[in-house]
Amino acid sequence: MKKRENIIIIVVLIVMVIAIVGVSYAAFSYSRTGSINSITTGAITMTYEETDNTISLTGALPTTDKTGMVRMNPGEYFDFSISSEITGDVNINYEISAKDITSSDAKKIDGSNIKLYLTRLKDDGTEEELMTPETYNEETSENTYTGRPSGEMSLYTSSMNSSESNNYRLRMYVDEDYNPQGDGGGLTFTVQINVYGKAGDKYVPLTTQKYIRRQ
Repeated sequence: MKKRENIIIIVVLIVMVIAIVGVSYAAFSYSRTGSINSITTGAITMTYEETDNTISLTGALPTTDKTGMVRMNPGEYFDFSISSEITGDVNINYEISAKDITSSDAKKIDGSNIKLYLTRLKDDGTEEELMTPETYNEETSENTYTGRPSGEMSLYTSSMNSSESNNYRLRMYVDEDYNPQGDGGGLTFTVQINVYGKAGDKYVPLTTQKYIRRQ
């Protein structure tokens, strides 16, 4: 009888451990409500309707910027929003970035042949360009103002000083200069879309169109 009670206690403890691990994972990774997912990093929350926050190309053919910048086929773009709840006189610097997470088992196309293009979706349905198409390249240093680590491609940096929410669209396509002949076909490239945010003095980036700040 005592042995049976011990077994029951052990089973209950295992269930409790699993429950605690599950709650911790949800708190620090993502939460899901219906078909909407969200990730909170620092003071910023990113929400999206896809299964996860990635965009992937497999066996895609090269295309021009003119075509790639307007493509709307499944898998060629990723929609998400960024929001912040701000109380008081606080400024939040945030940054959207992309990280190559292509599986090591996959036949991978080099990131120098992949272009990314980011826009903001306006209320009237049009898109505002936030960065010109750029080939995938990872930053060698972190951004201490936003919390972005090194080893990711910086797409856009901005700041918020009041509660707001903005909708974005990222497109990814193969650069027109890439020659697919002889690559064996079926090459893939996958990036994870990340957003980082920190409270602090307003960050004033030094260069490029992708660092336009909202006033």
